[in-house]
Amino acid sequence: MPPSAEQLAEVLAARGLRLTRQRRAVLSAVAAAESTMSPVQVFDAARAFCPELGLTTVYRTLDTLSEAGALRRIHGTEHCDGFVPAGPKHGHTVVCSACGLASEFTDCDLSGIAIAASRQTGYVITDHFLQLTGLCARCAATRQSATEE
Repeated sequence: MPPSAEQLAEVLAARGLRLTRQRRAVLSAVAAAESTMSPVQVFDAARAFCPELGLTTVYRTLDTLSEAGALRRIHGTEHCDGFVPAGPKHGHTVVCSACGLASEFTDCDLSGIAIAASRQTGYVITDHFLQLTGLCARCAATRQSATEE
């Protein structure tokens, strides 16, 4: 279950940030999101709560939440990043290429890949990022029914 605006506020407070009206608007927009949102989409949604919100505040707030592990950065098409709420465990995302819906999965064992990458490159692997792309069940069913017509 995605974190609420209150839970996201706790993340910012724990990092010593004041919970301004602008930041609360960003948190509300993120918590209400049903799929991946770009910073500009968060900005547009948050301005409904706080018309004087600046885009810089949106970027800084999203970056802080991402660094704290409350949001996961999603790499979208055309090099446009988006964000989705992250669960408390280490996880990764599967993103629907049609509608942008993102789902989290936590069952990943990439140790064999990390060892192979380390051997081949000489790097000491310390972390990893994994994102899969496909069609969610709804979009796959829609596509299937369209091809059957």
